[in-house]
Amino acid sequence: MKRSLVLCCVLLFPVAVSASQFIKLPFDEVARGATLVVRGTMGPVTSGWDDEHQIIYSYAQLEVGRYIAGFGPNVLQVREIGGTVGGYTQEAIGFPVLQEGQEVVLFLTRWDDSSDWRIHEYSQGKFALRHAGPRLIVAPDSLTQGADREAIAFEERAVMGAEMSFDELVSMVQAARRGETGERERPRK
Repeated sequence: MKRSLVLCCVLLFPVAVSASQFIKLPFDEVARGATLVVRGTMGPVTSGWDDEHQIIYSYAQLEVGRYIAGFGPNVLQVREIGGTVGGYTQEAIGFPVLQEGQEVVLFLTRWDDSSDWRIHEYSQGKFALRHAGPRLIVAPDSLTQGADREAIAFEERAVMGAEMSFDELVSMVQAARRGETGERERPRK
């Protein structure tokens, strides 16, 4: 009997561990699942407790420079779990971080309880932009909450490649939303 109990615990342990991890989705699924895909710049970030004083949310106004998929206003309210209020910090492992002034491409869906937007599929739906001379470069964002942020950023880069041009990302989003899938993640040059 004791041996059976130990065996059950050993067999169930991997299930419990894997249940707390995010499922990595193919890029085309993330692109098709998002309501909006936008390029923009994060405004000031504020944090506050929910009504029950259990969860801290961070809020930022996203100034939209371009709608890649969908359409809407020039400014969107983005909300994510995690932040700091009164010296108390809550981190939600694997959730993206909102950072003032950061240029990003975001895959967005609405929160069920408000008109605020959330980053679709957690860190998989956020890409950082940087200027490299005349080129605009896109890479999976490394600003992820929790102790595993470096591992998560490494996994995202392994899926998408270290970086790509903004135009390549736009082409990938458009192809995915048309329903095109395939072996390749990036368009061929």
